[in-house]
This record gives sequence, structure tokens and C-alpha cells, in this order.
Amino acid sequence: MNDPERLRLEREIRRLRYELTEATRSLPHLRRMVADSADGLLLLDGGLGILEANGRAAALLGVNLSGLYGQPLRRWLADPDQARELEQGLTALASGEPLLMECDLLIGDGEARAVECLARRLEEAAGTGAVWTASLRDLDERRRLRRSEAVVATQGDLIRRLRQSEERYRQFVDQLGDGLALLDGGQRFRFANPTMHAILQLAPGALQGRSLRELVADDDRETYDQLMGAILAGRPRRERLQVLNAAGERRLLELEFRPRGGTGAGRAGSTMIARDVTELTLARRQLERLAFRDRLTGLANEEGILRWLRLRLTHHPDEPLAVLWLDLDAFGRINNTFGRAAGDRLLQDVAEHLRGSLQSNDWLGRVGGDEFLLLRPGARGADAEALVAALRASLWSALALPTGDRLALDFCAGVSLHPDHGKEAETLLRHAATALSRAQSAGSGRSQIYDPVFTVRLQQELNLESRLRRALESEGLWIAYQPQVDRTGRLIGHEALLRWHDASLGPVGPDRFIPLAERTGLIQSLGQWVLEHACRQQLAWLLAGLAPPPMAVNVSPLQFDASGPPMAERVAAVLSSTGLAASQLELEITESCILPVTGLSADLDALADLGVRLAIDDFGTGFSSLASLQRLPLHRLKIDRSFISHLETSAADRVLVGTALQLGKGLGLQTLAEGVETPEQRAILAGMDCDAYQGYLFSRPLDGAACTRLLQSGGILPEATD
Repeated sequence: MNDPERLRLEREIRRLRYELTEATRSLPHLRRMVADSADGLLLLDGGLGILEANGRAAALLGVNLSGLYGQPLRRWLADPDQARELEQGLTALASGEPLLMECDLLIGDGEARAVECLARRLEEAAGTGAVWTASLRDLDERRRLRRSEAVVATQGDLIRRLRQSEERYRQFVDQLGDGLALLDGGQRFRFANPTMHAILQLAPGALQGRSLRELVADDDRETYDQLMGAILAGRPRRERLQVLNAAGERRLLELEFRPRGGTGAGRAGSTMIARDVTELTLARRQLERLAFRDRLTGLANEEGILRWLRLRLTHHPDEPLAVLWLDLDAFGRINNTFGRAAGDRLLQDVAEHLRGSLQSNDWLGRVGGDEFLLLRPGARGADAEALVAALRASLWSALALPTGDRLALDFCAGVSLHPDHGKEAETLLRHAATALSRAQSAGSGRSQIYDPVFTVRLQQELNLESRLRRALESEGLWIAYQPQVDRTGRLIGHEALLRWHDASLGPVGPDRFIPLAERTGLIQSLGQWVLEHACRQQLAWLLAGLAPPPMAVNVSPLQFDASGPPMAERVAAVLSSTGLAASQLELEITESCILPVTGLSADLDALADLGVRLAIDDFGTGFSSLASLQRLPLHRLKIDRSFISHLETSAADRVLVGTALQLGKGLGLQTLAEGVETPEQRAILAGMDCDAYQGYLFSRPLDGAACTRLLQSGGILPEATD
């Protein structure tokens, strides 16, 4: 051996001696570290037998340390699959590589314990087999530790949240719009929020220890004492009480009490929520007054009457009661003549006069427009009739027009009786309205007590109205034309007469559907329809080279009362759309239209300015004065057929007709007699110097085709003789 080699061996020997000395010195410490490790440590041979172990491993496996040596680890592995996986994993490990897996150990009396196993393969010394180290860590303990840590963290978070919630709750209580208080068993304040103090106008904290009862108004003390009895018995209560604030003012509080601690625990105290409803109650009462009162007269409106009637019938189900529905006659003329303000003042006067006829338990209301409702408890049929008479006498006595003239105002009345005509408020009102409609159809100043047959007739009328509306939209309506002749029998005009043929009802007479149209407002559409179709037919004759006389079209008085454009504007629009000259049109206006109070002079003047001819229809049945006839732009005066029919037998009718003809002649008007049916009637009229005639003696109403043939023949009627 040469010198360099010898020197290298000596240095290596010295190094090994040093490491052996250090290892020997560290061995006790390493043993202590292994023994004190929190993990179970094992040294395993090639068959997974335990060569070495520390005390923690013995504790995890549930045996004494001495009982571990030589034992196979698979003895404690509860799952054979896990044992096989561990053996295969260890065998496959390269030197120094780790194997980490979870295992279930079966220890003690069968208890299962989850552990985490970390194993490594040690380098093999010459002549030795494979050796592994394994550390076992108790997962259950780790999980318990984690759970404990999570619980602590959760508790800490809950505490923080509780503190935050407490702060928010305190802010909420302080800012609460309602008063909140805690009361002890003696109903003294233990706590009250700022709103509670503000309601009572007290400084913060001033309620502490004070009794709630001393704040309650004297006239509500008895109610309060009864309330406290229920609360002390453990029953929640809500009540409205008047309390006095610091200034001695009464405030109406809505109080809600909830006893604390369950039944019978009211003696332990209660929670009270207080809401100041003083202004709200006043506002609600004001709204009720507005909702259930008529603003013009101060009377109840229809909703107010209905509410009162319901209450009355509920509390007095067997008591007789009369419902009177009143509608002032021709009140629209007041508005048309003197204006809406004058009409409103008159309605107020009417309300005052009706109030003067009331008894202490009556109820009076206005249901809109010029209609009033009066409810009289205890009244039967005869009582209701007497009441209607008294009301009519009252309105006939002392009402004044803006001109200072006295006005005798009349009304129609419909009456329903409880319980004869119904036991519910809505039914009684409906039947009173039905009776009113029946009274109105009979004329002005009429009254009618409800009869069940009215409802049947009303249903029939509604059905007829529905059919009439459909006829307007289809081909159910047509126009007949009745000739008008002079003394020689020459055609001088023809009157357009509306006819209706219903698919189910057949021909429906105008005496049936015209009054219905006037009651329902349908007369506006019907009148417009007749005017347009008559003008088109007149123009068609003219364009055909014929020479038709002027077309006469009836105008209902209600057409002048319609809202919208004036009558002259509507007529002008029809003439413009059809292209017919105004001189070819004559409008027949019922005599009742020209009463001075109606204020129609301007309308008639406007129609005359268009060039339209105007005739007074049914003369003698109305109330027109000589002054009215003299100043209106009239062309013709038509004597009503009711005077002509008895001309041969009634001297009085002959006098009336003769006077009317002389009146027409004196005013420069052409005169025409309607309903002439016999030669004798014609002869009498001719002797009275009547200018023209219309009636079955000369011709029945003709359809368009027949009238065309008449015009083509020269317009001479064969029945007419001089």
C-alpha cells in the first residue's frame, strides 16, 4: 500500500470513529424523541411484521408495547382490501419513497379507528431483507380537534354577529316609528324607546318607573282596567285608548299588548307597541265624509245611503221601511236656460226643502244629477204615498228661479217597500229605480210603488233595446214616406217615418220603440240614422231627374238636449256629407220643444239660417204661447191627429181645430192636418180653410220604390178630390 492510499484510509477511519461517537451520544435523545412522538411509529419487516414500535403506536393499536413485537400489522387492519392495498403499496415502494393512505384499525373490543399511515422503504443493508418505517396518525383526534377549532371559531363569529345584531336592534328600536315599551307586572315602564317618549312629548327616560294608567284619559280608564285584567290573565289584547301628553292634549293611541312568559304570566310584565292614530283617524273620517257625502248638497251619496241601508236592515231585519227614489221633472231645462251654477243652487234649495220633510230617523241622499233617495223606517205603502204627496207639496211652494220668479218643481217617484219587495239593500234600491222608470214612462209628476211585474217588463224592454241597437247596425230599420197633399191633391211633401222589422219579433211599431229610444238615449242614434238616410233618398230622387217636394223629418225634443255639437251643426254636417240642399229638408219639431224655458230659440234660429224649413208638429198637445210662435222662424203648423179623429162628432174639437187654423193663418204659417182618414173630415177641414192634408184618406206610408213611382206619375194622388 503506498502512502497516499494509507493516508486516505486513516482519514476515513477517523471520520467513522467520530460519527460513531456522535451517534452513540445522540442515541438516547433519538430514543426519547421516538417514544414521545404524537404519532405511532413502527418498523416493519418484509412480511409487515412489527420489529419496533413506540408507545403511541401501542396506544393506537390498543395493546401493550411488548405485545406488538413480531405481530403482523394486518392483524389490526379491519378491511382486507386495505391490508392488501398497503402490502402491495409497500412492496412497490422504491427506497426513500413515501406511501400515504388512510386505514381503518380494529382495536380493543372491536372499536374502529381511522388513521393516516405514512410509510417509507429503508435502504437495505447487505444480507438483510426489506425494512419499512410507518407512522400512524389518529384522524379521529385530528377531526375532533378540527371540529373543536371550528366550534370555537363559530362561537366567536356568533358572538360578533350577536353584538352586531344587538347594535342593529338597538338602532331599530330607537328609530322605530311606533312606540315600544316593556311594562312590569304593575304596568309601569321598565323601558320605552324614543318614539314612545316623543308621542307623549316627554324627555328621553322620563317614562322610566311611571304607571301607564296615569297617562290614560279619565273617560277611558274603565276600558283600560278591563284591558289590564285580560293582560294579567296572559291574554294578548289590542285596544284604542286616549292618553294625555305632557301638554295635556288628548292623543288617540292604538295599543297592542303581549304578555311575557306564557299563560298567566302577565303579572311578570308585557310588551306594548303604541301607534299614534290621531291624525290618521281624523283623515279617515274626512275621507269617509268625502266618500259617502254629496259635495254639492251635503247629503249622503248613493254609497252612503247603501251603507246606511245595509246597517239598518242588519239591525232591524223585521222592521218595515220605504225607499223613495225621486227624479225632478225637466230639470235639464233649468241648466240649459240659466246655466249650471243656477241649477246647482236650485238643487241645494231642493235638498233643504226635502230636509224639512224628514223625521228623526229618516235618511236622505242625492244619487247624482237631479235624483234623490229618501229612506223612511217604519213606513208601509200608504205611509210612502202620503210622504210622496208631502214632498211634492213642499217643492211646489217656495223654489225661486234666478230671475226672481217662483218655480213649481215636480218630480217622478219610485217606491219599494221592505220586506215586501226585498230584504237586501241592493234589491230594494234596484226595485225603487225600476218603479221610478215605470212612473217616468207614465208622464211627469207621477209616482209608482214597485210591482214584480215591472221587473218582467223591464227585462222585456232591455231585450227590446238590445235588439234595437243591433238593428241600427244591420238592415232591420227602413224608412216609409207618407205623402202630404194640398187642396188639389198635388203632392207638396212627404214625411220620413222610421220602421223596424225584427227577425224574431216581426214588425215593431214606432209607438213601442220610439219611447224606448227616448228613455234609453238611443233616440240620438236613431234620429241621426233617419236624417242621413232620408237626405240620401231625397238626393237620389233629385239625381234621377224627379222633382220631389221637401223631405220632412221628425226631431225628438231629446235631440236638442244631447251633449256634443248643437243640432244646427249636426244637420249642417249631414247636408254637407250627402250633398243635399238645405231647402230640400223640413224638420218637424214637437210643440213641447218650444216652451220659453227651454231656451231653444237660438237653436231654431240657427237651423233657419241654414235654409232648413221648420214645422211645429202635434200642435195643440203642448203648451206653446202665441208669443213663442210669433218670434220663432216657423214655416208650417201641423194640427195633431187626436183632434182630427173626432172632428165629425165633437163640436169642441171643431172649435179647437178652427181656432188653431185661424191662429196659423194669422201668423202667416201654412197649416196641415194630420190623420185625415174620411172624406167628411177632409170636407170640414176644407171649410175651415186648411191648406194641406196628410192621412190614410190620401195614402198610407209608402216604401221607397212606391214613392218613386208616385213621383214618376207626377205626384197626383187619385184619392184626393177638391
